[in-house]
Amino acid sequence: MCWQREAFNLAQKLIHSHLVTGGLAPGQEIALSVDQTLLQDVLGTLVMLELEAMGIDRVKVGLAAQYVDHNLVQNDHLNADEHLFLRSACRRFGVWYSRPGNGISHPVHMQRFGKPGLTLVGSDSHTPAAGSLGMLAFGAGGVEVALAMAGEPLYLRMPQIWGVRLTGELPDWVSAKDVILEMLRRHGVEGGFGRIIEYYGPGLKCLTAMDRHVIANMGAELGATTSVFPSDEATRAFLSSEGRETDWFPLAADPGATYDVHEEIDLSSLEPLIAKPSSPGNVVPVREVAGQEIYQAYIGSSANPGYRDIAIAATMVKGRQVHDRVSFDINPSSREVLETLIAEGRLADLVHAGARIHQAGCNGCIGMGQAPASGRNSLRTVPVRARTAFSYAVPRPRRRPRSPASSLTLVRLVFATNPPWPRLRPSSTHQCFCRRYLRLKPKMSDSKRQRTSPLFPNLLASRIRSRCLFC
Repeated sequence: MCWQREAFNLAQKLIHSHLVTGGLAPGQEIALSVDQTLLQDVLGTLVMLELEAMGIDRVKVGLAAQYVDHNLVQNDHLNADEHLFLRSACRRFGVWYSRPGNGISHPVHMQRFGKPGLTLVGSDSHTPAAGSLGMLAFGAGGVEVALAMAGEPLYLRMPQIWGVRLTGELPDWVSAKDVILEMLRRHGVEGGFGRIIEYYGPGLKCLTAMDRHVIANMGAELGATTSVFPSDEATRAFLSSEGRETDWFPLAADPGATYDVHEEIDLSSLEPLIAKPSSPGNVVPVREVAGQEIYQAYIGSSANPGYRDIAIAATMVKGRQVHDRVSFDINPSSREVLETLIAEGRLADLVHAGARIHQAGCNGCIGMGQAPASGRNSLRTVPVRARTAFSYAVPRPRRRPRSPASSLTLVRLVFATNPPWPRLRPSSTHQCFCRRYLRLKPKMSDSKRQRTSPLFPNLLASRIRSRCLFC
Protein backbone atom coordinates (compact mmCIF):
# COMPACT_ATOMS: atom_id res chain seq x y z
CA MET A 1 0.00 0.00 0.00
CA CYS A 2 1.36 3.41 -0.99
CA TRP A 3 1.71 5.91 1.87
CA GLN A 4 0.37 9.40 1.18
CA ARG A 5 1.33 12.55 3.05
CA GLU A 6 -1.51 14.59 4.51
CA ALA A 7 -2.50 17.75 2.64
CA PHE A 8 -0.45 20.75 3.84
CA ASN A 9 -1.43 24.38 3.61
CA LEU A 10 1.26 26.73 2.28
CA ALA A 11 2.56 27.82 5.68
CA GLN A 12 2.91 24.19 6.77
CA LYS A 13 4.75 23.39 3.54
CA LEU A 14 7.27 26.15 4.12
CA ILE A 15 7.77 25.22 7.76
CA HIS A 16 8.06 21.50 7.01
CA SER A 17 10.69 22.13 4.31
CA HIS A 18 12.85 24.10 6.78
CA LEU A 19 12.13 22.15 9.96
CA VAL A 20 15.22 21.28 12.00
CA THR A 21 13.51 20.11 15.19
CA GLY A 22 9.92 19.90 16.41
CA GLY A 23 6.60 19.16 14.74
CA LEU A 24 3.63 20.94 13.19
CA ALA A 25 1.36 20.82 16.23
CA PRO A 26 0.48 24.39 17.33
CA GLY A 27 2.30 25.45 20.48
CA GLN A 28 5.19 23.02 20.08
CA GLU A 29 8.69 24.52 20.00
CA ILE A 30 10.26 24.27 16.56
CA ALA A 31 13.55 25.26 14.99
CA LEU A 32 13.73 26.46 11.38
CA SER A 33 16.74 26.74 9.11
CA VAL A 34 17.23 30.27 7.77
CA ASP A 35 17.99 31.07 4.11
CA GLN A 36 18.27 34.87 4.26
CA THR A 37 18.66 37.64 6.84
CA LEU A 38 17.77 41.31 6.67
CA LEU A 39 19.17 44.12 8.80
CA GLN A 40 18.16 47.73 9.12
CA ASP A 41 20.63 50.23 10.51
CA VAL A 42 19.13 50.70 13.98
CA LEU A 43 19.84 47.12 15.08
CA GLY A 44 22.51 46.51 12.46
CA THR A 45 25.25 48.01 14.62
CA LEU A 46 24.33 45.76 17.53
CA VAL A 47 24.19 42.68 15.30
CA MET A 48 27.64 43.39 13.86
CA LEU A 49 29.08 43.72 17.38
CA GLU A 50 27.39 40.46 18.35
CA LEU A 51 28.93 38.69 15.37
CA GLU A 52 32.32 39.99 16.51
CA ALA A 53 31.58 38.76 20.03
CA MET A 54 30.77 35.29 18.70
CA GLY A 55 34.04 35.16 16.76
CA ILE A 56 32.34 34.85 13.37
CA ASP A 57 34.65 35.42 10.38
CA ARG A 58 32.02 35.29 7.62
CA VAL A 59 28.25 34.89 7.80
CA LYS A 60 26.98 31.34 7.39
CA VAL A 61 23.59 32.08 5.87
CA GLY A 62 22.73 31.93 2.18
CA LEU A 63 22.28 35.70 1.85
CA ALA A 64 22.55 38.55 4.35
CA ALA A 65 21.70 42.16 3.53
CA GLN A 66 22.21 45.37 5.53
CA TYR A 67 19.96 48.33 4.66
CA VAL A 68 20.51 51.91 5.80
CA ASP A 69 16.97 53.30 5.81
CA HIS A 70 16.22 54.48 9.37
CA ASN A 71 18.96 56.79 10.65
CA LEU A 72 19.16 59.00 7.57
CA VAL A 73 18.97 62.45 9.20
CA GLN A 74 22.56 63.67 9.71
CA ASN A 75 22.22 66.50 12.21
CA ASP A 76 25.75 65.68 13.39
CA HIS A 77 28.50 63.15 12.65
CA LEU A 78 27.00 60.19 14.55
CA ASN A 79 24.69 58.77 11.89
CA ALA A 80 27.30 59.27 9.18
CA ASP A 81 29.85 57.46 11.36
CA GLU A 82 27.40 54.62 11.85
CA HIS A 83 26.94 54.30 8.08
CA LEU A 84 30.69 53.98 7.60
CA PHE A 85 30.90 51.42 10.40
CA LEU A 86 28.11 49.32 8.86
CA ARG A 87 29.75 49.46 5.44
CA SER A 88 33.07 48.27 6.86
CA ALA A 89 31.34 45.55 8.91
CA CYS A 90 29.51 44.31 5.81
CA ARG A 91 32.82 43.98 3.97
CA ARG A 92 34.25 42.21 7.00
CA PHE A 93 31.46 39.61 7.37
CA GLY A 94 30.34 39.19 3.74
CA VAL A 95 27.01 41.04 3.93
CA TRP A 96 25.31 42.95 1.11
CA TYR A 97 25.31 46.70 1.90
CA SER A 98 22.53 49.01 0.75
CA ARG A 99 23.68 52.62 1.07
CA PRO A 100 21.60 55.52 2.44
CA GLY A 101 19.04 56.65 -0.11
CA ASN A 102 18.66 53.25 -1.80
CA GLY A 103 15.30 52.86 -0.13
CA ILE A 104 13.32 51.02 2.53
CA SER A 105 14.60 47.56 3.32
CA HIS A 106 11.36 45.64 2.69
CA PRO A 107 10.50 46.73 -0.87
CA VAL A 108 14.19 46.82 -1.89
CA HIS A 109 14.75 43.30 -0.58
CA MET A 110 11.61 42.21 -2.39
CA GLN A 111 12.89 43.72 -5.63
CA ARG A 112 16.45 42.40 -5.41
CA PHE A 113 16.50 39.22 -3.31
CA GLY A 114 12.97 37.97 -2.66
CA LYS A 115 12.41 34.39 -3.81
CA PRO A 116 9.46 32.02 -3.26
CA GLY A 117 9.95 29.18 -0.82
CA LEU A 118 12.80 30.70 1.22
CA THR A 119 12.91 31.69 4.88
CA LEU A 120 13.91 35.21 5.94
CA VAL A 121 14.68 36.59 9.40
CA GLY A 122 14.98 40.37 9.75
CA SER A 123 15.66 42.90 12.48
CA ASP A 124 12.47 44.79 11.75
CA SER A 125 8.88 44.09 12.75
CA HIS A 126 7.66 44.44 9.15
CA THR A 127 9.99 41.80 7.70
CA PRO A 128 6.90 39.58 7.07
CA ALA A 129 6.23 41.81 4.04
CA ALA A 130 8.39 39.29 2.12
CA GLY A 131 5.49 36.84 2.48
CA SER A 132 4.01 38.63 -0.54
CA LEU A 133 6.34 36.53 -2.73
CA GLY A 134 5.68 33.22 -1.01
CA MET A 135 8.52 33.53 1.51
CA LEU A 136 8.30 32.62 5.19
CA ALA A 137 9.59 35.80 6.83
CA PHE A 138 9.90 36.68 10.52
CA GLY A 139 10.72 39.89 12.35
CA ALA A 140 13.17 39.29 15.19
CA GLY A 141 15.50 40.96 17.66
CA GLY A 142 19.19 41.58 17.09
CA VAL A 143 20.39 38.47 18.94
CA GLU A 144 18.11 36.16 16.92
CA VAL A 145 19.27 37.69 13.64
CA ALA A 146 22.93 37.47 14.67
CA LEU A 147 22.51 33.79 15.53
CA ALA A 148 20.82 33.16 12.17
CA MET A 149 23.71 34.88 10.39
CA ALA A 150 26.06 32.60 12.36
CA GLY A 151 24.26 29.57 10.91
CA GLU A 152 21.95 28.79 13.82
CA PRO A 153 18.26 27.96 13.33
CA LEU A 154 15.42 30.21 14.46
CA TYR A 155 13.51 28.89 17.48
CA LEU A 156 9.84 29.69 18.00
CA ARG A 157 6.51 28.16 18.99
CA MET A 158 4.61 26.56 16.15
CA PRO A 159 1.86 29.10 15.38
CA GLN A 160 -1.71 28.38 14.41
CA ILE A 161 -2.36 28.80 10.69
CA TRP A 162 -5.10 31.33 9.98
CA GLY A 163 -6.52 30.82 6.50
CA VAL A 164 -8.11 33.92 4.96
CA ARG A 165 -10.03 33.17 1.77
CA LEU A 166 -10.40 36.14 -0.57
CA THR A 167 -13.26 36.26 -3.06
CA GLY A 168 -14.60 38.87 -5.48
CA GLU A 169 -12.74 41.88 -6.87
CA LEU A 170 -11.81 45.24 -5.38
CA PRO A 171 -14.23 48.04 -6.34
CA ASP A 172 -12.98 51.36 -7.72
CA TRP A 173 -11.00 53.43 -5.20
CA VAL A 174 -10.64 50.45 -2.88
CA SER A 175 -7.08 49.17 -2.53
CA ALA A 176 -5.08 46.42 -0.87
CA LYS A 177 -4.67 48.71 2.15
CA ASP A 178 -8.40 48.37 2.75
CA VAL A 179 -8.05 44.58 2.91
CA ILE A 180 -5.65 44.69 5.85
CA LEU A 181 -7.59 47.57 7.46
CA GLU A 182 -10.70 45.37 7.27
CA MET A 183 -8.77 42.65 9.10
CA LEU A 184 -7.78 45.19 11.74
CA ARG A 185 -11.37 46.46 11.96
CA ARG A 186 -12.60 42.93 12.63
CA HIS A 187 -9.88 41.67 14.97
CA GLY A 188 -7.89 44.60 16.39
CA VAL A 189 -4.16 44.75 17.05
CA GLU A 190 -4.01 41.42 18.93
CA GLY A 191 -6.13 39.34 16.59
CA GLY A 192 -3.17 37.63 14.94
CA PHE A 193 -1.31 36.78 18.16
CA GLY A 194 0.44 33.40 17.79
CA ARG A 195 -0.78 32.91 14.22
CA ILE A 196 0.50 32.84 10.66
CA ILE A 197 -1.98 34.44 8.27
CA GLU A 198 -2.21 32.65 4.92
CA TYR A 199 -4.20 34.35 2.14
CA TYR A 200 -5.71 32.24 -0.64
CA GLY A 201 -8.74 32.05 -2.91
CA PRO A 202 -9.98 33.47 -6.23
CA GLY A 203 -9.74 37.06 -5.01
CA LEU A 204 -5.95 36.89 -5.29
CA LYS A 205 -6.24 37.36 -9.05
CA CYS A 206 -6.88 41.09 -8.63
CA LEU A 207 -3.92 41.63 -6.27
CA THR A 208 -0.47 42.35 -7.67
CA ALA A 209 2.70 41.33 -5.82
CA MET A 210 3.04 44.88 -4.48
CA ASP A 211 -0.60 44.82 -3.32
CA ARG A 212 0.22 41.68 -1.39
CA HIS A 213 3.27 43.41 0.07
CA VAL A 214 0.95 46.02 1.60
CA ILE A 215 -1.19 43.32 3.25
CA ALA A 216 1.70 41.13 4.44
CA ASN A 217 3.58 44.17 5.78
CA MET A 218 0.76 45.22 8.06
CA GLY A 219 0.15 41.75 9.42
CA ALA A 220 2.55 43.02 12.12
CA GLU A 221 -0.14 45.48 13.21
CA LEU A 222 -2.44 42.49 13.80
CA GLY A 223 0.23 40.97 16.04
CA ALA A 224 0.66 38.04 13.64
CA THR A 225 3.81 35.93 13.62
CA THR A 226 3.95 36.42 9.84
CA SER A 227 1.79 36.45 6.70
CA VAL A 228 2.17 34.49 3.48
CA PHE A 229 0.74 34.45 -0.04
CA PRO A 230 1.00 31.78 -2.74
CA SER A 231 3.55 32.14 -5.52
CA ASP A 232 1.45 32.45 -8.67
CA GLU A 233 1.33 34.39 -11.94
CA ALA A 234 1.28 37.73 -10.08
CA THR A 235 4.55 36.72 -8.39
CA ARG A 236 5.97 35.65 -11.73
CA ALA A 237 5.02 38.97 -13.34
CA PHE A 238 6.74 40.91 -10.56
CA LEU A 239 9.96 38.89 -10.69
CA SER A 240 9.95 39.15 -14.49
CA SER A 241 9.68 42.96 -14.25
CA GLU A 242 12.78 42.89 -12.01
CA GLY A 243 14.71 40.69 -14.47
CA ARG A 244 14.56 37.70 -12.13
CA GLU A 245 11.94 35.44 -13.68
CA THR A 246 14.27 32.45 -13.25
CA ASP A 247 13.80 32.79 -9.47
CA TRP A 248 10.08 32.07 -9.81
CA PHE A 249 8.33 28.79 -9.30
CA PRO A 250 4.70 28.05 -8.34
CA LEU A 251 3.95 27.44 -4.69
CA ALA A 252 0.53 26.98 -3.10
CA ALA A 253 -1.41 24.94 -0.55
CA ASP A 254 -2.23 21.33 -1.34
CA PRO A 255 -5.78 20.57 -2.52
CA GLY A 256 -7.90 19.80 0.50
CA ALA A 257 -5.57 21.54 2.96
CA THR A 258 -7.16 22.75 6.19
CA TYR A 259 -6.49 25.60 8.60
CA ASP A 260 -6.63 26.05 12.36
CA VAL A 261 -8.66 29.26 12.00
CA HIS A 262 -10.87 30.28 9.07
CA GLU A 263 -11.83 33.69 7.67
CA GLU A 264 -13.37 34.96 4.45
CA ILE A 265 -13.36 38.43 2.92
CA ASP A 266 -15.49 39.38 -0.06
CA LEU A 267 -13.34 42.04 -1.71
CA SER A 268 -16.29 43.41 -3.68
CA SER A 269 -18.02 44.34 -0.41
CA LEU A 270 -15.18 46.51 0.89
CA GLU A 271 -15.22 50.30 1.00
CA PRO A 272 -12.38 52.79 1.60
CA LEU A 273 -11.25 52.55 5.22
CA ILE A 274 -8.99 54.62 7.47
CA ALA A 275 -7.34 54.10 10.87
CA LYS A 276 -7.86 56.98 13.29
CA PRO A 277 -5.55 57.93 16.17
CA SER A 278 -4.12 56.45 18.10
CA SER A 279 -4.19 52.80 17.07
CA PRO A 280 -4.08 50.96 13.73
CA GLY A 281 -7.03 48.98 15.09
CA ASN A 282 -9.24 52.09 15.30
CA VAL A 283 -10.59 51.60 11.78
CA VAL A 284 -13.65 53.39 10.38
CA PRO A 285 -15.00 54.02 6.86
CA VAL A 286 -13.45 57.05 5.17
CA ARG A 287 -16.92 58.54 4.76
CA GLU A 288 -17.09 59.06 8.53
CA VAL A 289 -14.13 61.45 8.50
CA ALA A 290 -14.54 62.91 5.01
CA GLY A 291 -14.42 66.70 4.95
CA GLN A 292 -12.18 67.12 7.98
CA GLU A 293 -9.38 69.62 7.48
CA ILE A 294 -5.88 68.17 7.17
CA TYR A 295 -2.48 69.77 7.71
CA GLN A 296 -0.31 67.09 6.15
CA ALA A 297 -0.67 64.48 3.38
CA TYR A 298 2.13 61.91 3.56
CA ILE A 299 2.44 59.31 0.77
CA GLY A 300 4.93 56.45 0.55
CA SER A 301 6.22 53.95 3.12
CA SER A 302 6.94 50.25 3.53
CA ALA A 303 3.17 49.77 3.78
CA ASN A 304 2.46 51.58 0.47
CA PRO A 305 5.74 51.22 -1.41
CA GLY A 306 4.58 50.80 -4.99
CA TYR A 307 4.97 53.15 -7.93
CA ARG A 308 1.20 53.16 -8.44
CA ASP A 309 0.51 54.63 -4.98
CA ILE A 310 2.51 57.76 -5.79
CA ALA A 311 1.52 57.87 -9.47
CA ILE A 312 -2.17 58.07 -8.56
CA ALA A 313 -1.49 61.08 -6.33
CA ALA A 314 0.57 62.67 -9.13
CA THR A 315 -2.34 62.24 -11.54
CA MET A 316 -4.76 63.83 -9.08
CA VAL A 317 -2.66 66.97 -8.55
CA LYS A 318 -1.43 67.38 -12.13
CA GLY A 319 -1.96 70.96 -13.25
CA ARG A 320 -3.17 71.98 -9.79
CA GLN A 321 -1.69 73.52 -6.66
CA VAL A 322 -1.81 71.99 -3.20
CA HIS A 323 -3.38 74.28 -0.59
CA ASP A 324 -0.69 76.36 1.11
CA ARG A 325 -1.87 75.07 4.49
CA VAL A 326 -1.06 71.46 3.58
CA SER A 327 2.40 69.88 3.72
CA PHE A 328 2.32 67.42 0.82
CA ASP A 329 5.12 64.94 1.58
CA ILE A 330 6.31 62.32 -0.92
CA ASN A 331 8.54 59.48 0.32
CA PRO A 332 9.69 57.22 -2.54
CA SER A 333 10.22 53.71 -1.20
CA SER A 334 13.27 53.00 -3.38
CA ARG A 335 15.54 54.49 -6.02
CA GLU A 336 13.78 52.27 -8.54
CA VAL A 337 10.42 53.87 -7.79
CA LEU A 338 11.99 57.34 -7.83
CA GLU A 339 13.64 56.68 -11.21
CA THR A 340 10.34 55.46 -12.65
CA LEU A 341 8.51 58.55 -11.38
CA ILE A 342 11.15 60.71 -13.08
CA ALA A 343 11.06 58.76 -16.34
CA GLU A 344 7.26 58.89 -16.53
CA GLY A 345 7.10 62.61 -15.73
CA ARG A 346 5.15 62.01 -12.52
CA LEU A 347 7.76 63.60 -10.28
CA ALA A 348 7.55 66.87 -12.21
CA ASP A 349 3.77 66.90 -11.74
CA LEU A 350 4.22 66.48 -8.00
CA VAL A 351 6.90 69.17 -7.75
CA HIS A 352 4.84 71.64 -9.75
CA ALA A 353 1.87 70.99 -7.47
CA GLY A 354 3.91 71.94 -4.39
CA ALA A 355 4.96 68.52 -3.08
CA ARG A 356 7.97 68.11 -0.81
CA ILE A 357 10.16 65.32 -2.15
CA HIS A 358 12.11 63.37 0.47
CA GLN A 359 14.90 60.84 0.13
CA ALA A 360 14.01 57.18 -0.29
CA GLY A 361 13.81 55.77 3.21
CA CYS A 362 11.63 55.32 6.28
CA ASN A 363 11.71 59.02 7.27
CA GLY A 364 8.61 60.14 9.20
CA CYS A 365 7.25 56.61 9.55
CA ILE A 366 9.78 55.91 12.30
CA GLY A 367 9.90 59.47 13.64
CA MET A 368 12.79 60.84 11.54
CA GLY A 369 11.28 64.21 10.70
CA GLN A 370 7.96 65.06 9.03
CA ALA A 371 6.18 65.51 12.35
CA PRO A 372 2.83 67.29 11.94
CA ALA A 373 1.82 70.45 13.76
CA SER A 374 0.27 70.01 17.20
CA GLY A 375 -3.41 69.22 17.20
CA ARG A 376 -3.60 68.96 13.39
CA ASN A 377 -4.67 66.04 11.22
CA SER A 378 -1.97 64.21 9.27
CA LEU A 379 -3.19 61.80 6.57
CA ARG A 380 -0.47 59.14 6.19
CA THR A 381 0.03 55.90 4.29
CA VAL A 382 2.45 54.53 6.92
CA PRO A 383 1.81 51.16 8.61
CA VAL A 384 1.27 52.66 12.08
CA ARG A 385 1.31 56.01 13.80
CA ALA A 386 4.69 57.09 15.18
CA ARG A 387 4.32 58.20 18.77
CA THR A 388 7.43 60.30 19.36
CA ALA A 389 10.48 61.47 17.47
CA PHE A 390 12.55 58.78 19.20
CA SER A 391 10.30 55.72 18.91
CA TYR A 392 9.74 53.15 16.24
CA ALA A 393 6.35 52.78 14.61
CA VAL A 394 5.66 49.29 15.96
CA PRO A 395 2.92 48.00 18.29
CA ARG A 396 3.68 48.19 21.99
CA PRO A 397 4.65 44.89 23.63
CA ARG A 398 1.76 43.14 25.37
CA ARG A 399 1.74 42.80 29.14
CA ARG A 400 0.73 39.15 29.15
CA PRO A 401 3.34 36.38 28.74
CA ARG A 402 4.37 35.91 25.13
CA SER A 403 5.45 32.80 23.30
CA PRO A 404 8.82 32.85 21.50
CA ALA A 405 6.97 32.96 18.19
CA SER A 406 5.12 36.18 18.92
CA SER A 407 8.03 37.81 20.72
CA LEU A 408 10.03 37.56 17.50
CA THR A 409 7.49 39.59 15.56
CA LEU A 410 8.39 42.88 17.21
CA VAL A 411 11.69 44.70 17.29
CA ARG A 412 12.74 45.81 20.76
CA LEU A 413 12.29 49.56 21.17
CA VAL A 414 15.69 51.13 21.61
CA PHE A 415 14.20 54.31 23.01
CA ALA A 416 11.56 52.61 25.14
CA THR A 417 9.57 54.14 27.97
CA ASN A 418 11.78 52.36 30.52
CA PRO A 419 15.15 51.83 28.81
CA PRO A 420 17.63 49.37 30.33
CA TRP A 421 20.23 52.16 30.61
CA PRO A 422 20.04 55.69 32.06
CA ARG A 423 18.08 58.07 29.84
CA LEU A 424 20.48 59.93 27.54
CA ARG A 425 20.37 63.51 26.35
CA PRO A 426 18.70 63.96 22.90
CA SER A 427 22.11 64.73 21.38
CA SER A 428 23.38 61.35 22.59
CA THR A 429 20.57 59.15 21.29
CA HIS A 430 22.64 57.76 18.44
CA GLN A 431 25.73 56.75 20.39
CA CYS A 432 27.11 53.39 19.41
CA PHE A 433 25.83 50.40 21.36
CA CYS A 434 29.14 49.64 23.05
CA ARG A 435 29.27 53.16 24.49
CA ARG A 436 25.76 52.73 25.87
CA TYR A 437 26.89 49.43 27.36
CA LEU A 438 29.97 50.98 28.92
CA ARG A 439 27.80 53.66 30.55
CA LEU A 440 25.61 51.09 32.30
CA LYS A 441 28.04 50.56 35.18
CA PRO A 442 30.86 53.08 34.70
CA LYS A 443 32.64 52.10 37.95
CA MET A 444 32.30 48.34 37.49
CA SER A 445 35.39 46.27 36.76
CA ASP A 446 35.66 44.52 33.40
CA SER A 447 35.41 41.08 34.99
CA LYS A 448 32.23 41.94 36.85
CA ARG A 449 30.79 43.77 33.83
CA GLN A 450 31.34 40.63 31.78
CA ARG A 451 29.19 38.61 34.17
CA THR A 452 26.33 41.11 34.34
CA SER A 453 26.02 42.56 30.84
CA PRO A 454 22.70 41.73 29.14
CA LEU A 455 24.16 42.57 25.72
CA PHE A 456 27.64 41.04 25.66
CA PRO A 457 27.84 38.24 28.26
CA ASN A 458 31.05 36.77 26.82
CA LEU A 459 32.91 39.89 25.77
CA LEU A 460 35.13 42.11 27.90
CA ALA A 461 34.45 45.82 27.76
CA SER A 462 38.04 46.46 26.78
CA ARG A 463 37.65 44.22 23.74
CA ILE A 464 34.47 46.01 22.73
CA ARG A 465 36.23 49.33 22.98
CA SER A 466 39.23 48.16 20.95
CA ARG A 467 37.16 46.69 18.11
CA CYS A 468 34.55 49.43 17.67
CA LEU A 469 35.03 52.16 15.07
CA PHE A 470 33.37 54.77 17.27
CA CYS A 471 35.40 54.03 20.42
